[in-house]
Amino acid sequence: MTKTPHIRLRLAERTAMVGALVATAAALVVVACTTKPSAPSSPSSVDGAGVAASTLAVAHTSHAPAADQQRGYLDGWFEGAEVNLFYTKWYFCEEPPESGAASGCVIGAEPEVAPRPGPIPTIYAIAAVGFQPDPSTLACAANSACLNHPAMIDASRVVGARGTNIPALPHSHILEERRAGWFKTVNIRVFRLDVWNQIAAARSLAKVRELQADPAVGGAGLISPDTPTNIFFFIASWRSGSI
Repeated sequence: MTKTPHIRLRLAERTAMVGALVATAAALVVVACTTKPSAPSSPSSVDGAGVAASTLAVAHTSHAPAADQQRGYLDGWFEGAEVNLFYTKWYFCEEPPESGAASGCVIGAEPEVAPRPGPIPTIYAIAAVGFQPDPSTLACAANSACLNHPAMIDASRVVGARGTNIPALPHSHILEERRAGWFKTVNIRVFRLDVWNQIAAARSLAKVRELQADPAVGGAGLISPDTPTNIFFFIASWRSGSI
């Protein structure tokens, strides 16, 4: 039976309406899959050791599969004491600055992308160069897979082209304030064992500053100035004492 123009018009209108509904539903699915959860604008303080900071979890770029993310403790130093830092997320390194390492991590340039907005506290990576410290004074030993740390780093801005994709140096961590959440890494290199041992004995940023300002140490190039990086670490909580 031949459909009248009136019937054909109603069918066309229904077809257009169905098409519009399908397009709208598809758009909503795309938005739901691509929208990231909001992140906190500032870190939270930690009043006691072992206090979890699950509310500080934020969406961030990861350079490794989620299955590679592990939870565990690494040693750190804070105001003369040894503390255990609870790492729960993979590191965050984002270009720019340009990196020759697959990790995207850079030493010698300020970060241009951070894992969240707002001020971020600092963690100092005190690295040993050209000597082997007592292993008990290291948080991350040489040639080891350090928890939630990048394996390779671009240090070419510090050591030249040969440092475009090199393993991380053995190092320890010093913190300047008790916080939980994301920390921005500042790199400081130590070039002689006796200088390292002074820092390891004092376990404080104050000793590092004293040595950097000493003409016979910092002035002689036995410890470097603060060197920026684009490396961020997530520390969920602290506890006192060695592991």
